[in-house]
Amino acid sequence: MFRKTLAAALPLSLALAAVPRDGAASNYPPSYNVCGPTRTVHTGPFEIIQDPVREDCANLTVAYRGYLRDWYPDHEIAIYVRLNGQDVLLPASAGAHGDAYVFASNAPRDCAWCSPSPYSSATPSVCGGVQLPPGSSGTWVCNGPTPTEEELFFWAYNEYGDMNAWDIEVAAESHGEWDSNFGANYAARFEPRTSCF
Repeated sequence: MFRKTLAAALPLSLALAAVPRDGAASNYPPSYNVCGPTRTVHTGPFEIIQDPVREDCANLTVAYRGYLRDWYPDHEIAIYVRLNGQDVLLPASAGAHGDAYVFASNAPRDCAWCSPSPYSSATPSVCGGVQLPPGSSGTWVCNGPTPTEEELFFWAYNEYGDMNAWDIEVAAESHGEWDSNFGANYAARFEPRTSCF
């Protein structure tokens, strides 16, 4: 019985070992998250989440659970974020975890597959004007970061595309009232990364 079980398990384990782990042979969209792990820092009433998507881009979420939420609705709160000297004030949304939050990313998003075949996942308005080389099966078309996100992430990566250390300051504002650690802002740091893992 043991030999039969071992003999049946061996081909399965060999097949699993042969599966590529980096997705190099796949056609995942550029927005597909292939990096990890996500890192989280808590500072004052804030939770700051760094989620690398690829080696050269990441998502940043800042969740706020402070006292301004007792006075104002989440959509009337703005969150100040300073990343390596670049600062922006972003309107918050109501989160699913008892927080107001903002999300920023320098990663591609809303990707659609444009191809000459009827199996294209995109509408003609998305693919209009996309030039495919002869014999191409298609290409991904994605939206990029907003100008505000480009400004925020300006110093987040070095000239080689590696993630710098992220020194972050955050504060919350609504109707002229600030939760800012008495003007000093709440601070956090993520150490640099030179690879996805």
